[in-house]
Amino acid sequence: MKRAAGFVQRHPAIWPILGCVLFFLLIGGLTGSLDPTVVFTAARLATFAALLGLAQMIVVTSGDGAIDLSQVYVLTLCAYASTTLMDASPVLGFLAAVLIGGFAGLVNGVINVYLRIPAMVATLATGYLYFSLILVGSSHMKVLPQPDFVALVTGSVGPVSTQTILVLVVAVALAVVLYRTSYGKQLHAVGQNRTAAFLAGIPTGRVVITAFVTGGLLSGLAGVIAAAVMGGAFQDMGMAYFLPSIAATFVGGTAASGGRSSVLGVSFGALMMTLMSSFLNTAENMFDLVSGIKQLIMGAFLVLILFVSVAGTKKHRRSRAGAPATLKASIGD
Repeated sequence: MKRAAGFVQRHPAIWPILGCVLFFLLIGGLTGSLDPTVVFTAARLATFAALLGLAQMIVVTSGDGAIDLSQVYVLTLCAYASTTLMDASPVLGFLAAVLIGGFAGLVNGVINVYLRIPAMVATLATGYLYFSLILVGSSHMKVLPQPDFVALVTGSVGPVSTQTILVLVVAVALAVVLYRTSYGKQLHAVGQNRTAAFLAGIPTGRVVITAFVTGGLLSGLAGVIAAAVMGGAFQDMGMAYFLPSIAATFVGGTAASGGRSSVLGVSFGALMMTLMSSFLNTAENMFDLVSGIKQLIMGAFLVLILFVSVAGTKKHRRSRAGAPATLKASIGD
């Protein structure tokens, strides 16, 4: 039993992977066939939840209760920026729109680190600021996406969509950064204990701000892709992905208190949430369920995930109490 618990602790992705299998089987049970195209379609639809989930994972991993509530507004702002700027130059427009997301993350990080405002409060405030910019500027910006970019993003290689390939590339790059570089070690050390990390010589402010900037870049990328896939930018386009992305972040093994992440887990978490949504939609149509039941179930599921995440992290930290070498080992020599 202890060995199994230890395996799950080391490989948190096991739960969303099993969840994907479960919901695939449930969908097959409702439809009467196990069609593999369901998985490929879900992977394509999970693009935005995955990108936002990975962005949220980096911020949450920085610890101190960090979370980015401005993501959906950054996504929308970057979507408008991409449809407007790509009209002049697709490449420069793409880069500029993503960098706007990075700048929004920089603002969030600076406010959190240097003004010492809790991330939840800071990003909630800046989120409304970004949304105000959208409300004021949307009437002056181009809405429809660049046709050539749309054709590229909505294409596929066999059964695998371009969007899915993009998420895989981002996930692999992020995994290399988080688990094979000194920055990744520093980020996890800062997430475990910012004060101890600072005393150990880690530039905690720079590490945390970089996490927010990276999260902003990924949110901006999600906005650019969303504008192309959805046929343009509109004011509330990011709201549909907020709950699934948060759920994907924590069901994938990210510790709510920081210091632990799983790129693989979050990626499969986004896929699992999409398969769950597909299953609930199918069940809702087949059994004429009450409207809004899907949101109720997904909300309850998120609360359960957060409860398990926080409880598991507290238990893990209690078991490590009195082991001063742990932090040093996680930071590296």
